[in-house]
Amino acid sequence: MKQIFCVLLLLILVISCNSESKIQQSKKYFDLKGLIEKQIKILNAQKPIVEKSIMIADSAENQFVNTIDWAKELELFIQADLNKPAFVQSYQVDSFSMGVRYTLKNTEKLPVKYLNMRRIGEDGISIEAFMSKDNYLYQTERTLKFFLRNSQIVDYQIDGFQKIIFGDKKVFRIKGIIQQ
Repeated sequence: MKQIFCVLLLLILVISCNSESKIQQSKKYFDLKGLIEKQIKILNAQKPIVEKSIMIADSAENQFVNTIDWAKELELFIQADLNKPAFVQSYQVDSFSMGVRYTLKNTEKLPVKYLNMRRIGEDGISIEAFMSKDNYLYQTERTLKFFLRNSQIVDYQIDGFQKIIFGDKKVFRIKGIIQQ
């Protein structure tokens, strides 16, 4: 009896794992996470020099660096991916000749408000996302942009602010231009 129970339990686990992997393979929206993860691998292998600008409130810093943790640097772009189980029916998709726009439906309350992808010329793609989150303690907004040429990231930018209930609004900008 125990052997039959163990075999049935094992069979149920195998079936559930297979159905989960099929769910994860199907993407309703553009696979932004997959694109960014591919770019992270390329950038980690190439170790390009990046002209990086950081502006927080009134202070700014510019530097050239080639030791960037790309997974951390591009983490916000991965967070803007729309292919999460909770997001499946949350976005309106509008296609046009040069791209596609995913807009959060009015009935939904999710952090990614829109994701735009636009073809620029023959070999360029511009991607922009807007994320916003607020509650009784804080409010944040971020506009994420990056540009690909020949399927490789050329530059990226994150603009936004964070406001904590009893603090000042902190505006920031991070911009990276990859030197070829």
